[in-house]
Amino acid sequence: MDTQKNSSSEQATEKQTQKRKGVSDYIEILAGWIVDIISIPVSFVSHILAQFVTPGSGGTKIIGALGFFIGSLLSTDGIWQTMFAGTPLLPWFEQNWIGWIGWLTLPFNPLFWLSFGISALVQVMQARTLRGKRPEEAKTEFEYSKQFTLGGKPSGTIDLTLALWRDYKVAGMKERHTGGAVALFFWIFDLTTTFVGRNPFAFTNPSTILACLIYNLGSMMAGEIGYTIWKLTK
Repeated sequence: MDTQKNSSSEQATEKQTQKRKGVSDYIEILAGWIVDIISIPVSFVSHILAQFVTPGSGGTKIIGALGFFIGSLLSTDGIWQTMFAGTPLLPWFEQNWIGWIGWLTLPFNPLFWLSFGISALVQVMQARTLRGKRPEEAKTEFEYSKQFTLGGKPSGTIDLTLALWRDYKVAGMKERHTGGAVALFFWIFDLTTTFVGRNPFAFTNPSTILACLIYNLGSMMAGEIGYTIWKLTK
């Protein structure tokens, strides 16, 4: 009799334990669902952010394109003022500007698009000097150039032979020197149009002068950096 009571008691205890365990499992599953639901927007945002920091992703292309466009637009302001005597496009560090109504008329002004085209060209050329050559490209050119060996300076020959020897010796260097001169021209051109259009030293407040200097340098570099980022994603 006692044995049957003990058996019944153990069975009841086991059922209660299983019941409690079943409820605990359901609570755990429900908690997991709640956490998953909460994590959906967080995961969504993190995946979006990852697209903007992962090299070669669509997000970095967007950042590069926006940087190039905004930088070109900022640089357009200086070209617009310096070359075409236009009213400042932006209000920062200016006494007057074209205003929002003026911006509505700009798309119909060919001089604005000419200024923007010049600005974009300047940004591209400057970005090339910042970016330089890729290692594999430089290695290919280096390996190619090694096959050309140069003998000693000829003597006892006609002047044409000596002239051709010199041409062979400096072959390819004119292009390098010309490329450097072109890059220097575009940097000077951008620097001139930026600071002539918006002269920081026209102010007397030191903080305003510093802020204008930073703005000018930032407007010069934004387009180059944006173009470089965009090129690296291709």
